[in-house]
Amino acid sequence: MKYFIGIDLGWKDKKTTGICILGQERSTLHPKSDWCSNCGDFWGWEIIEKIKPYLVHTKVIAIDAPLTGGRGKGDMRLYEKFLSTRIFRKEKVAPPPPALMPKLCVLAREIVSLMGSLGFKLNDSLIEVCPTLTQKMTGENLVSILGKGSKDNIPCRSENQKSALICALLAYLHFWGKTRYLGHKDGFLFLPQMSFWQQDWRENFFQAWNERSRLKYRYLKTNIFK
Repeated sequence: MKYFIGIDLGWKDKKTTGICILGQERSTLHPKSDWCSNCGDFWGWEIIEKIKPYLVHTKVIAIDAPLTGGRGKGDMRLYEKFLSTRIFRKEKVAPPPPALMPKLCVLAREIVSLMGSLGFKLNDSLIEVCPTLTQKMTGENLVSILGKGSKDNIPCRSENQKSALICALLAYLHFWGKTRYLGHKDGFLFLPQMSFWQQDWRENFFQAWNERSRLKYRYLKTNIFK
């Protein structure tokens, strides 16, 4: 059994964190039934405790939270600045500046450090994702990779849990080499490869990339077009 964990990170002292655990047995991917039967929103401080029993067989963890810090205005990383340009603002998927979420950022980096001590490497087996943007880009295409029956009976009850499911699906895709990165040394965001994107979003991204300031984004890297 291989596990893939998705975390929609919330506040440390509030029950606003969603966690999803997907299991792959042979070629079938499905939500872990015993986890889903008791699934709910969690306190941020209890994340490691909750997922620790599964970590020995976990291949990738994907987290929706700023796992690194930027040096620019609002502590924004270079990829966040790019995703704040006109096309992304219009679609309402521009990420909020990390400076507006200082406590969340502190918790996220604590988790990066703890997971590093357990063998999970940033940008490898521990990745940063954005389920809101991913959902917009892919529609229902991601959920379709779940095994037969699972995709029609998704037990997620809260928006946090639904976002965590998207994170876990991205963790699965990343393990199998089906994600692409966008970013710089200040932080990388991982997205599904373009074959999962809806056509309008392929066009949107191409347009935004072609319109970007070559000087401002000269260090921004991506392999999305491969």
